[in-house]
Amino acid sequence: MARVFVWNCNLPRLPSSWREQLRDLGTYISGALFTIGWWVFIDGLVMSRSTTAVNFGFEDWLPGLLCTLGMIITNSIDLTLLRDDGFGYSSGGLAGKAKLTLFIGIALLAGGVAGSVAILAIKYIVPQVDSSVMYIGVTNVVQTMCLLMASVVLWFVHNSEHDNNYNFVLN
Repeated sequence: MARVFVWNCNLPRLPSSWREQLRDLGTYISGALFTIGWWVFIDGLVMSRSTTAVNFGFEDWLPGLLCTLGMIITNSIDLTLLRDDGFGYSSGGLAGKAKLTLFIGIALLAGGVAGSVAILAIKYIVPQVDSSVMYIGVTNVVQTMCLLMASVVLWFVHNSEHDNNYNFVLN
């Protein structure tokens, strides 16, 4: 089967010192997003102690934990493992295992975000709680979105190709 190129784009060449600085900056941005996400969640946790309208339970912790686990799994996969074209019984199937692991990590990230939105809707919006209590539910969504963005930034910064050439291929 022939490959069909969907998009082939040569990105501008950056000096190697800039690439290293960009990689460092992206790592710092990802760490800042991760920290902000958990800080906002802990702020909501502290605020929940001052109200009796809603109990803060394990279901509020679960989306953030899922996103954190998904971030760890997703960013432990090297991009070169996904491009292994080995096929058949002789290949080790490493690319397939890497793709499955990446899928599980992305599913955990998406499940965490979807879970936080569902908790916001079911626990805070539907019962029409006060806006000060609604903040507690919003912190959960902000946390998971920050963790998702931190994962995306870290993935792109550490898995960018060195020749600055991106090819999107349909097999």
